Amino acid sequence: MISKQLGRRRRIEPVFRILVAAFLFGIFCSGAAAADCRPSTSDLEWLGKTIDVWKKVRSGPLGLPAAKSPWMVLFDKDCVLNLNPDPKFFAVTGTAETLRLGGDALKVYTARHAGTIELPDGGRIPAKVISFAANYNGDRGSFFTAALPSIWAQAENLKDEPRLPSLIRAVYVHELTHTYHRNVFARLTAIEKQLTDVEKFDDDIVQNRFGKDAGFRDAYTAEIAMAQQAVSMNPRRDKKQSAKRLLRSILDRRAKFYTGENAKFAEIEDIFLTLEGVANWAGYRAALEDGLSSEDAQRLIRGDGKYWSQEEGILLFLLIDSLVPNWQKAAFGDGLSIVQLLERAAS
Repeated sequence: MISKQLGRRRRIEPVFRILVAAFLFGIFCSGAAAADCRPSTSDLEWLGKTIDVWKKVRSGPLGLPAAKSPWMVLFDKDCVLNLNPDPKFFAVTGTAETLRLGGDALKVYTARHAGTIELPDGGRIPAKVISFAANYNGDRGSFFTAALPSIWAQAENLKDEPRLPSLIRAVYVHELTHTYHRNVFARLTAIEKQLTDVEKFDDDIVQNRFGKDAGFRDAYTAEIAMAQQAVSMNPRRDKKQSAKRLLRSILDRRAKFYTGENAKFAEIEDIFLTLEGVANWAGYRAALEDGLSSEDAQRLIRGDGKYWSQEEGILLFLLIDSLVPNWQKAAFGDGLSIVQLLERAAS
């Protein structure tokens, strides 16, 4: 799964080369002085295309209205870029510029870092392969942070990835989708405060909590197989019948295992399936924008399929997308969960 490629939860160019890059790639810089630290031309070119792909996925497949780019904190081994920072929460550091990326003129502050990146929520992360979205300002704002491709390219587990630029782009789109989940993140924060017996609260919580129970594990992995079969099924009436069987299987498993003190995991599972499912689906659509076939795009996003919420989440959204017109409004506007959307797919 793409978010598991991240390690998440998370060169200085001569001036004449910068000017050549601005001419060739449409990156125009303005400011009182040239930045003393700048990502490579290839990183900036890649970033411009990624922002363009994100805008296409946001307005097209996701059906979301045009909006100002979120606060992005991006970095390579030397420099950190704060793009569109919130002036109320950003302690100005580095050189201010305007970069034209993906057709947008973005306010950017570029500065050197010493191996640690400061985040809008007050946290700090190492300057390594990482990518995630989170809230700040009491859940009233969202930001996105990630390493730039030049850092990813040095990771041992990614050096043999033939579609690395597309993979990283899909990861960025995945996490940028999460910037629209501010209210859901706030709900997760509230739930986490109530869980005194959970050591690690993330999208693998169900798998970590119940994965050693053979009955639960068999039921869940059977659901994933059913979802895969339903996605590949035609005609539509057969796919809808498969959606009904899958929905019943999910509800039966929850009724059997989520009782007593474990009843709260029904909501937790629903939230993480919804979050990771729609974000992985957005990453899949980004891979399609990059020219990959549906089969190759799924392979890129799903990876080895060993993480339950990631795997079942994208399969359910692939199924929902084929059966529920305008599900995006129900998901993002009305706040319907993945199971509620599956109920519509099965009806």
